[in-house]
Amino acid sequence: MVLALLADGRMDAAELDGLAKNRAFAELGVTREDFFEVLYDFCADATRLPDGRGNYLLSPALLETLFAEVGSVAERQKLVRLIFDVIRSDGHLADGEARLIWHALDTWRLRLDDGIEYRPARRLRQRAQPRMVAPSS
Repeated sequence: MVLALLADGRMDAAELDGLAKNRAFAELGVTREDFFEVLYDFCADATRLPDGRGNYLLSPALLETLFAEVGSVAERQKLVRLIFDVIRSDGHLADGEARLIWHALDTWRLRLDDGIEYRPARRLRQRAQPRMVAPSS
């Protein structure tokens, strides 16, 4: 989940709100405070990784090592759904987010339709459209 929050290079308030609204902390079996401690620790560890133009790069091998920590198929399916919820919560799919979800699916040998139950997307906020006013005679 931490990887999903950081995959686009920034943490978005909508993504954080989505975690709470979708009860992701409870599904992961952690408190909000515990989750943020893990997030902080991950960010501290990431500062020791190679970087390029301000972005910390996780090698495919490191991602596979992290993904290997999730053993059961049920847990993998749950995480794919939660990752998907996070990366779509801000209404934009960044390249890093797409790479993360596809890498997880490939590593875990899952397909999008492998019993993964997705939650319906919340309606994205739409910008107010200018109203057309009929010309007066």
